Amino acid sequence: MRRHTLAIAILAALASTASLAETSDPQSLLIEQGYYWQSKKNPERALETWQKLLNLAPEQPDALYGIGLIQVQQNRPAEARKYLARLQALSPVPRQALQLEQDITVAVPDNARLLEQARELGEPEDEREKAVALYRQIFQGRQPQGLIAREYYNTLGFTAKGTNEAIAGLQRLSRERPNDPIVALFLAKHLARNPATRPDGIRALAKLAPNNDVGGNADETWRFALIWLGPPKPDQVALFQQFLTAHPDDTEIRAIMEKGIAQGKGGGAWQRDPQMTKAFKALDDGDLKTAEPLLAARLAQKSNDVDALGGMGVLRQQQERYGEAENYLVQATRLPGGAAWQSALNDVRYWNLISQSRDAQRAGRSAQARDLVAQAERLNPGQPGAAVALAGFQAQDNQFEEAEAGYRKVLARHPGDPDALSGLINVLSQSGQPDEALKLIDSVSPAQRAKFAPSVKINALRATQVGKLAEQRGDLKGAQAAYRQALDADPENPWTRFALARMYLRDGQIRAARALIDGLLKTQPNQPDALYTSTLLSAELSEWKQAEATLGRIPMAQRTADMNELATDIALHQQTDIAIETARRGQRPEALALLGRSEPLTRKKPERVAVLAAAYVEVGAAQYGLDMMQKVVENNPNPTVDQKLLYANVLLKANKYSAAGEILREVQGQPLTETGRQRYDDLIYLYRVKQADALREKNDLVAAYDMLSPALAQRPNDALGVGALARMYADSGNGKKAMELYAPLIQQNPDNARLQLGLANIALKGRDRDLAQRATDKALALEPGNPEILTSAAGVYQGLGKNSEAAELLRRALVIENAMKARTQVAQAGTEAKSSNPFVGLPGQRRQVTDLTIAGAVPPPIDAPTNSVTSNAFASATSNDLSDPFVPPSKIASIDSPELSPARRALDTILRDRTGYVVQGLSARSNNGEKGLSKLTDIEAPFEARMPVGDNTVALRVTPVHLSAGSVSDDAASRFGGGKATSPRTQNATGVGLAVAFENPDEGLKADVGVSPLGFLYNTIVGGVSVSRPFEANSNFRYGANISRRPVTDSVTSFAGSKDGDGYKWGGVTANGGRGELSYDNQKLGVYGYGSLHQLMGNHVDDNTRMELGSGIYWYLRNNPQDTLTLGVSASALSFKENQDFYTYGNGGYFSPQRFFSLGVPIRWAQSFDRFSYQVKSSVGVQYIGQDSADFFPGHKDLGTQEYKSSDKTGIGYSFNAAAEYRLSSRFYLGGEIGVDNAQDYRQYAGNAYLRYLFEDLSGPMPLPVSPYRSPYSN
Repeated sequence: MRRHTLAIAILAALASTASLAETSDPQSLLIEQGYYWQSKKNPERALETWQKLLNLAPEQPDALYGIGLIQVQQNRPAEARKYLARLQALSPVPRQALQLEQDITVAVPDNARLLEQARELGEPEDEREKAVALYRQIFQGRQPQGLIAREYYNTLGFTAKGTNEAIAGLQRLSRERPNDPIVALFLAKHLARNPATRPDGIRALAKLAPNNDVGGNADETWRFALIWLGPPKPDQVALFQQFLTAHPDDTEIRAIMEKGIAQGKGGGAWQRDPQMTKAFKALDDGDLKTAEPLLAARLAQKSNDVDALGGMGVLRQQQERYGEAENYLVQATRLPGGAAWQSALNDVRYWNLISQSRDAQRAGRSAQARDLVAQAERLNPGQPGAAVALAGFQAQDNQFEEAEAGYRKVLARHPGDPDALSGLINVLSQSGQPDEALKLIDSVSPAQRAKFAPSVKINALRATQVGKLAEQRGDLKGAQAAYRQALDADPENPWTRFALARMYLRDGQIRAARALIDGLLKTQPNQPDALYTSTLLSAELSEWKQAEATLGRIPMAQRTADMNELATDIALHQQTDIAIETARRGQRPEALALLGRSEPLTRKKPERVAVLAAAYVEVGAAQYGLDMMQKVVENNPNPTVDQKLLYANVLLKANKYSAAGEILREVQGQPLTETGRQRYDDLIYLYRVKQADALREKNDLVAAYDMLSPALAQRPNDALGVGALARMYADSGNGKKAMELYAPLIQQNPDNARLQLGLANIALKGRDRDLAQRATDKALALEPGNPEILTSAAGVYQGLGKNSEAAELLRRALVIENAMKARTQVAQAGTEAKSSNPFVGLPGQRRQVTDLTIAGAVPPPIDAPTNSVTSNAFASATSNDLSDPFVPPSKIASIDSPELSPARRALDTILRDRTGYVVQGLSARSNNGEKGLSKLTDIEAPFEARMPVGDNTVALRVTPVHLSAGSVSDDAASRFGGGKATSPRTQNATGVGLAVAFENPDEGLKADVGVSPLGFLYNTIVGGVSVSRPFEANSNFRYGANISRRPVTDSVTSFAGSKDGDGYKWGGVTANGGRGELSYDNQKLGVYGYGSLHQLMGNHVDDNTRMELGSGIYWYLRNNPQDTLTLGVSASALSFKENQDFYTYGNGGYFSPQRFFSLGVPIRWAQSFDRFSYQVKSSVGVQYIGQDSADFFPGHKDLGTQEYKSSDKTGIGYSFNAAAEYRLSSRFYLGGEIGVDNAQDYRQYAGNAYLRYLFEDLSGPMPLPVSPYRSPYSN
């Protein structure tokens, strides 16, 4: 078996595989397709194929018969007869006409019933006679055809007078259906049953015994036939010997044979030939097992027998033991009469050199192999073997043009040379010319085929070309059918199995592919090529550990150069996989170091450079990886198509679709090798799938499907494409269809944890929580120690509302990652003299290592601009002082924070909303109101302690509050309290508010209850319940509602209550009611609307009613994970039943216009870094405020009947707010905000600061936007 380089092993070695049709012209291919679709009971596809064939050849018999048969099967006999008439009009009348005529006849209901009755009759002879009569009634004197003829003649053969007719009929069918093993079996059985033809039947049964389809039946009948034959005559002994070779332990058959031999000796008819005569006859017959002991016995008697020595030399040559053969022949030529053996000695030396050259080539010593071939050529220039061997070596080295020229040169001198012919077929197949290979195969005569080496299965080889042509035109099913026929023709060939296994992989049938390859290993567990193809399959599946284990089972002495190359490939892939996993755990510098140490494994081989470059892309150093591949292409003045495709693959990995597409368009239509064709097809497929996913993420499902559909047509069952389609359906809300698509993928790969998680996510979108739970649990059971699986499963648990379980999974993932990190550091310590930097983390120094150790033999100078890899991996070397105020926040982040693993980031997200903490704040606000009345200075020191309880949180809130309005002036005294100018009071209040709170983040539920500050003139129970959730049908839509009782904090009077010098007490107002909101946000724009209704109640204050409506729209001008910018338009309307914006007894002291309209333009900018997050909001617009007149003392006419005047104002309003939060450490956070609100003659300033301590460590980027801690009374 030839060995091939890894670059072509997947396809090129398939030249030794399987067979299907007889010609390669378009008509023959259509005939194959037509019969294939009819065998699969797909009349639509079959009819389409036959019509195409008739367009090429209007009277083609197979097409006319195929369409006629479809008409019969669809119960349209009149239409079928039209095609029969066209067949019968041809000259000569083709066999298809007879077959269609029979099909039409059998389809008649009466005849169909007769056929069923004939088949139901049993085995007794009288019943067989009845069955024959029924068959003949159907045939109506016509000659039986096809499969019905097969069963008829078999039944006829068991009748008293039907044997000869049955044998003749089966012989005709055998000529018409030479590849039908059942016809051959029926014929062999009837020959064996007939005493006159029994030896012929026995020989036929012996040939059928190894057949996979009928071998068991043939083997059993073979034995019976020998028993029927009885003790053999001398010329029949060989029949028994052949059976005993296959069944050496069958004592009964052996006894019958020995009895026949003994009888032959007794009668003098059986005489044994002399010893040497028998030995040479056996050599001539190729029976080396018989010849060897005879020759050895002769040499034991006479060690210098020239003919015995020569004969043993020839025998060793046939055994390809050339060294021993040469030794025997040298002895023979030195003896008297030995000159006759000189020619044989020269021949042995010639083939010994060629054998040695093949061993050298197999071991990778190409120069030595070519030198040995040259010696053989000089020894016997007329022999073609040396030239054929050289061409074979060139083919193995991918020098296909030179190999093809060499083979054609041999064939020009030695027409029909079997080795050159088969070699040329192989080269044409390997070099991407299956059509030329087919033409050559079809031109080979039966006599030439008979001369091929036993290892050349021409039918299998032909089927391989048919399969390759089907692959090229994207006919996956056609390719599978061809390769299956190839496997039938050459079942022991591992490359045939690998060809079909690859088609199974493209069709998503991973288990079928593995079973096919493993099937050969069960019978040949130590066969090197079987192990090699199993290794290649593991490589195709990226199962590198399995590949390493399987390849390790091949002894080093039996490994070819290609196998050793594959071992290097496996080592490289394992290294890059470890690096990628290391980067996913957040250990990017370590990952880059691992990749740097992997570079020597590439040995500058483009395919391996591409693997390493793709790994650099995966770990985040995309530009460095692209530069590596660009150098491969640019350093070659004429880059090959394969090199361009390798570059395109890395571009796709880096999501550089435009550049990759340009290369693919450039390559389209160019001649490709088999490897190049496969790589191109794979890239086109991957390109479409990735583009479709990108379009889906942009919510352009129509374009996404259009992009994906050609890929699905090419590989309808491939997990990558079907998974992309399932995600489209899930995003469109059609969860049922998405589940239907995922079901076969799971069925084919039930033990694939990632597929199970994909199913879980789709089930979650489809609101099938039970299935999501089951699929996630199975994924965890399959890979409980995989941090990536644990992290993804945690995401599903979050979607299920099981946040505590999700957090636990993420903690497990982090434990595993940390253990892996420790092992990585130990491994690095073992391979590098100095693997850890002792200065990392010291004051003023970097917090992680750089990649200068792997930046090349000569690192870049520190004042040079860092390359893309360096800048991604660490900050500029000149900006390493954390105290430098000019280092921008992004640089601070890259210096300070090691990259986080997905598990760490996901856990941080959960903990950010659920971890326990204590926070202490200090806030102040003040306005420009009138002293003693609307003036307010509010200082609060809110404290909160929050603890998680399962998936919920509970909190205790303590809020000291001090309010001050200043002293009531003489001018304002008449507008305060009872309106008397006696004893004006300073308006102050101090108290402490208490509350407990509950939150269920996953349900969007919040609740709190407490008391307004104790110590105020008035305090009361306050609290509320709110819910905010997305709609299940579309999470972009949300709704919110709340019911609450909250203090009105506009003034000292409304918040705490007031008391004047005459003892009047009033105020302490609360707003009691509800609010509802609807919103939509698709990350491009958002709209919202809200409404509320509240009853305002206080002490000695008239009740009031407040109604509010508002809406708005905003656009994302910028929306990235690190920053957002929005601009919008908002409108609101507010109305109070009564105007209580005054401070005399009975008024509430809060802003309460009867008409308020506002139209504003809000803008918001937010940005987040690893340790710092901030937000700036501002709005400017126009406001209208209309206030009705109001009584001085509402509800208290006895105090006076004066009124406050009404007012109407229109003006510009604006607001500004800035908030920020900084992470001091993994548990301490410092934050604050400032703001100003301005409306006509009113202005308020506010600010707060807070320090928060978390009970668990948090890391990673700060949340966006920042949500500063505020007092419970801030709103």
